Amino acid sequence: MSELRKNILGEARRIVIKIGSRILVDSSKGGVRSHYIQKFAHSVAMLVAQGKEVVLVTSGAVGTGMSILGYAQKPSVLAEKQACAAVGQIDLMYVYREMFLAENLAVGQILLSADDFRDRNRYKNLQNTLHVMISKKIVPIINENDSLAVKELKIGDNDKLSSDVALFFDADLLLIFTDEDGLFDDNPKKNPKARLLRFVPEITSEVMALAGKPGEAGSAVSTGGMRSKLEAIRAVVKSGCNAFLANGMKVLPDEIILGDAMGTLFIGDKKKLGSRSRWLSFVSTPRGSVVVDSGCILALRKKHSSLLPVGVISIRKHFSEGDLIEVLSEKGECVARGTSQFDSANLKLVLRKKTSQVRNILGEKAPEEVIHKNNLVVF
Repeated sequence: MSELRKNILGEARRIVIKIGSRILVDSSKGGVRSHYIQKFAHSVAMLVAQGKEVVLVTSGAVGTGMSILGYAQKPSVLAEKQACAAVGQIDLMYVYREMFLAENLAVGQILLSADDFRDRNRYKNLQNTLHVMISKKIVPIINENDSLAVKELKIGDNDKLSSDVALFFDADLLLIFTDEDGLFDDNPKKNPKARLLRFVPEITSEVMALAGKPGEAGSAVSTGGMRSKLEAIRAVVKSGCNAFLANGMKVLPDEIILGDAMGTLFIGDKKKLGSRSRWLSFVSTPRGSVVVDSGCILALRKKHSSLLPVGVISIRKHFSEGDLIEVLSEKGECVARGTSQFDSANLKLVLRKKTSQVRNILGEKAPEEVIHKNNLVVF
């Protein structure tokens, strides 16, 4: 186990590190934990010196702004939360800049929204920007654009953002820092005998159950709990990326990558997905969804067919031509994802129709497939 861990972590070249608000923000005194970021920057500099490519996904903007604006709890009003993010982002990035400059490393900030992942061209531009920054020894620091994001543009929490970044960066390792030592076989806050799991070869439903119920949050300054972290890790390991969950208050990145620090290692699938498959499967947020019959599901899974209008029963969410959509079973299970060649209004006119009937209704230039098999990922 130790040899396997040493090989996996030591050989990781592209590393995405996510740091949570509870590590970065001093909730009792308020403000950024500058001393922590100083140690963190030194640790990252050691990895860069070893030839590692490091990208940071940071929380903390809202929590930092809360202390400046006098909030004890994260505000529930969206505009107030966005004001906290706008104010806090400046202080947070200033500390990052100063601490990394002391290590002779430059940093660059990238603020993202869900649309940056939904649009394939913007997604590719983002990849290109990241690679140029890395080539020039600039450490990218990524956060969601919380000062402007509304529900439709939200990526989710920063655990989800970190998995998205790891996927589009084609990372070898996603390292998530939290305030727990890793994943335990029971809740360590309630059971002092709970055992730390040092190695998780597969994220099963039983493993997910260890994280508690969906929606369980963390603290006054953070958004995600253990559940969201495991969901983020599950997405990257399915694509072939390894992941590590550790206590950011106790260990630093170089101690994990180059040493034997405490935490939980999650093993990625042996088959690594290509860039387009990762984007279709995990990164982008679907705009809409369609429901298909059982015969259609069988054709998708067994014959690797395109999705045709004849198999579509109904439309659950509206979408435009070219949007990423989900394909659902009648029970609501996500069967597939892909980019639609129809908008929802036209598709509604030809539900359950064969190709000849589709063209009689919409004209000879109407596409044959709702989603062509080359733009479809089946689960």
